Amino acid sequence: MGKPRVEVDQDLCVGSATCVELAKGAFKLNDEDKAEVDDPTAVSMEDLKEAEAQCPVDAILVEEDSDG
Repeated sequence: MGKPRVEVDQDLCVGSATCVELAKGAFKLNDEDKAEVDDPTAVSMEDLKEAEAQCPVDAILVEEDSDG
């Protein structure tokens, strides 16, 4: 199975850091205190999907790699 495709829309992100807490290692805050993808393989797909679901501004997109 390949790695998931994970994106953070920088225009939407408000830096709540919910994703950083829910998926430690997969996301980090950048110099503008906005989330960005760090290592999506650091956590399970379930954790990535939870971070996506809990983002207060729907700035995260998580897609499973279809090359599985």
